Amino acid sequence: MTGEPVTTLHDFQLSMLHPMCRSAPAQAAELLDRIGATRADTAIAEARWWFGNATNNFTTITEYVSAWGAPDSENIEGDGARETRSARWDLPFWPGMQFEFTAIGRYPRLFHRLLRQPGVPVPQLDSIDNLTPWSCTQAEFLNSGLGPFDQDIDLGSIGNRIDFEAVDPESGRRRPYRALFDWGLLQSVEPVLVRLSKPNPAPVAIDETPIDELILTGQTGRAVLRIHAEIEGNGYAAIAEYQLRHARLARERPNDFVLDEPADRLSRRR
Repeated sequence: MTGEPVTTLHDFQLSMLHPMCRSAPAQAAELLDRIGATRADTAIAEARWWFGNATNNFTTITEYVSAWGAPDSENIEGDGARETRSARWDLPFWPGMQFEFTAIGRYPRLFHRLLRQPGVPVPQLDSIDNLTPWSCTQAEFLNSGLGPFDQDIDLGSIGNRIDFEAVDPESGRRRPYRALFDWGLLQSVEPVLVRLSKPNPAPVAIDETPIDELILTGQTGRAVLRIHAEIEGNGYAAIAEYQLRHARLARERPNDFVLDEPADRLSRRR
């Protein structure tokens, strides 16, 4: 990475803010005024992050520590190829929020998520009226009493849409809505006027490989997808459960891990 530009944590937050200037313009304008930046600054930061920067291609937490400084909190379980390491940085643009990277074993990608600092209370999320821009993270939304949700295991950074049903405050009847998330932060909730029926998916072969064996052989993508289906939760819950199972196997069966490169890959969405 020598000689390539490195995005600071401040610039990374500017890049996060750029899509929000479209999806939550009032909140973004207020934040830009607070930090003394312009929308053009966010556009430059985003272009640098996605297209001209080494930082976006980092594959280890150590590289982010070099670029952003020491994390505000860090957790390590296991060791060597069985190590699970998470690091969180506070986000001054969004007080009370943190950005976390997690490295699992020899898997060549970092998982990331937006979450609240420990001890910061989660707001009440039991009605449409509570779902205001920037009021909750995607994980908090999916763990609320709303729903049911219609979503895939999509951990993309920008423009993630989740359809769900909730009570209309005006009519008192249930109706469909769509929530928009950028970087795991709620941007807007709008009623869905017409919901098109989805075609029935083609049948797929059932993967019967034990999840523990998938983890031990480094097949992270398949393992996360299997856990996602098993627990009937959201993608973030599936990754958290994967981390717990990986840590348990590292303690109970440390010699059973296959140390070759993982056989599969989770696609990274930009």
